[in-house]
Amino acid sequence: MGIFLLVIGLAVLGFGLYNMMAAKRVLAAPFKKTGELAKNPVSEDPKGAMSTEGKVIPPTTQLLSPASKQPCLAYELKIERLYEKTETTQDGTKTVKGTETLDTIKGGAVFSIDDGSGPFNIDVSKGADFDNMKDGFKKELNGHSGSSHIQFGEYSYDVPVIGSDKGWTTGFKATEKYVPVEGSLFVLGKLEGASLVKPGWRSMMASAKGREGLLGALEKKKKFSFIGGGIASVLAIPLMIFGPKADPNALGASCPSEMTDVRLRCSDQVSDEDLFTWTVTKAGTYDLTVYAPAKKVKFDPGLMITDSTGAELANVSGGQGGNAKASVDVQPGTYKVKVYLADGYEVKGGYSYDFDIAAQGGSPAIAEPLGDKEPSAEDVAAAPEGEAPAPEAEAAPAPAPKPAKKKGKK
Repeated sequence: MGIFLLVIGLAVLGFGLYNMMAAKRVLAAPFKKTGELAKNPVSEDPKGAMSTEGKVIPPTTQLLSPASKQPCLAYELKIERLYEKTETTQDGTKTVKGTETLDTIKGGAVFSIDDGSGPFNIDVSKGADFDNMKDGFKKELNGHSGSSHIQFGEYSYDVPVIGSDKGWTTGFKATEKYVPVEGSLFVLGKLEGASLVKPGWRSMMASAKGREGLLGALEKKKKFSFIGGGIASVLAIPLMIFGPKADPNALGASCPSEMTDVRLRCSDQVSDEDLFTWTVTKAGTYDLTVYAPAKKVKFDPGLMITDSTGAELANVSGGQGGNAKASVDVQPGTYKVKVYLADGYEVKGGYSYDFDIAAQGGSPAIAEPLGDKEPSAEDVAAAPEGEAPAPEAEAAPAPAPKPAKKKGKK
């Protein structure tokens, strides 16, 4: 819980930092009246940054949005494909729906703004970030006509060739947004000739709030983000320090990438192969087992163990739906354990599986002490078949008694 809260806090703080940097950019850029820029288009900034604001004067060459044919300063039309396809997971085969963006068409005009001192050119043909875009057109066409052309309002779109691996098309969707030719704008860009244009190193800012209004909005977002993110981060610290901690060696925990000696049953997911580092501190014979889950699509688990030289000590498979078990006699050292798809059949999301390491003739309990308490009934029930977790010694460690063997299914 503490880590989750910390991640949220840091994300909110990051948003606050973004707004703070945007506000600094606005404050750092020179600001001049439109008439002053028209008479002397020179920036004191080394990179040519400049900002100004004024009432919008319509472009000499009218720009129309492609689908709705609205007069505008800029537009964006997104074309999406709706599809269905079959996916096979370990739980079976099912049909899923989805969307993919086929194209995003953008356009911008060359217009002027005037604060009363004289007009100055603004060129957004290479793009700009507007905060006053309006919805112009939205439509969904169901089904696939089979034609290579589809019509969205006044816009005709050529459908590209779509591979069979992307499922079957069930429809298309168009969403158009545009910036109306009205009101006033604050613009921050690069001074180039007698126009403000998009800088090559970052975005061009265009706000209908005006310079002061934009700074106020950025300051407000920064303030609330820093307060909220700070509170979340501060609350996360005691939760991380004093809150209950999950035992990484407990039954059912996620399998760590590094293991030492024996290991109670843990859980993991494999799409192609998983590789673990296994450190042995006590020589002996160990049983390593990959347990296949009871799922509709059967998993054929493969288990390979190699030493530090890369030599194979074991390479076994369990068969579809079976368990892969390898017994190896090893000396102290470091080994590699690989869990893989023995039949090479992959499913979306991969296969879940359980894994454990037990010492033959000894206790399958983990090398590190579990604590001052005896193992719970749940721990005993979840331990590998035929074994039982050893109780924690109160004083110096003592050899664990050999557990009685039980017969039964795994």
